Amino acid sequence: MRQFVIGGNWKLQINTLAETKSVLTAIRDAVDQLSVDMLDIFIALPYTSLSTGQDLLHDSPIALAAQNVHYKESGPFTGEISIESLKELGVQYVLVGHSERRLIFGEQNTALNKKVHKVLEHGLIPVFCIGETASQRAAGNHESVLAQQLTEGLAGITEPQLESIILAYEPVWAINNPLLNPDGEIKAATAEEAGATQAYIRSWFAKTYSQEVADHLRIQYGGSMKPANCEDLLSLPDIDGGLIGSASLSAELFLPIIRTAISLQTQ
Repeated sequence: MRQFVIGGNWKLQINTLAETKSVLTAIRDAVDQLSVDMLDIFIALPYTSLSTGQDLLHDSPIALAAQNVHYKESGPFTGEISIESLKELGVQYVLVGHSERRLIFGEQNTALNKKVHKVLEHGLIPVFCIGETASQRAAGNHESVLAQQLTEGLAGITEPQLESIILAYEPVWAINNPLLNPDGEIKAATAEEAGATQAYIRSWFAKTYSQEVADHLRIQYGGSMKPANCEDLLSLPDIDGGLIGSASLSAELFLPIIRTAISLQTQ
């Protein structure tokens, strides 16, 4: 069994240092009471909270993650953050290509590909996010959309490099963000939908790279994973963890998902 990766993405939801300290300490202290050797856990904080996260998590099994990075190491890029800054802050994981970055901020596959290469070049772990919109799925185009995101976003990535990459499949229509889904109901994919799509993603890697690569690649599911549905999703053979949004904003919601992952990992 591939080792689960449970990641939290705080987005721009917790923004004061006081609240960051309170919530992160509660999650850290609860995780410290668990046997999590069989899991990888990370939390992606806003840039302004990364220093606080570094202080609070330095002796914790929870790794620090960033929500984005620029593909240049320095330059006239107002509002961006460099890979060197992230490394200095103790970041180990970097989200690349989250649907909110793609659809709200217009990030394209070519730029995301540069980010993946930059993160790998500096020894950090990219969490490369892919996903289709509701209209693309309704039209039956979701597999071709995902294939294009993979082909262009991972261009030039070798088989050995894939050992240091985590994939996150997050159907856009399941992300709890009305800016991405203004006309539709936001809900998690059913186990059948998630299982079939994640199996397709794994088959893409088997066809494009090798079956060995596909067998070892860890693919998270993102998009409204919560305590109520995490067991059904994490029990699927091609789901290797979760990229958790709103449910990572409190210990009360995040910890049940971690406990479920531990239980399933040890079966």
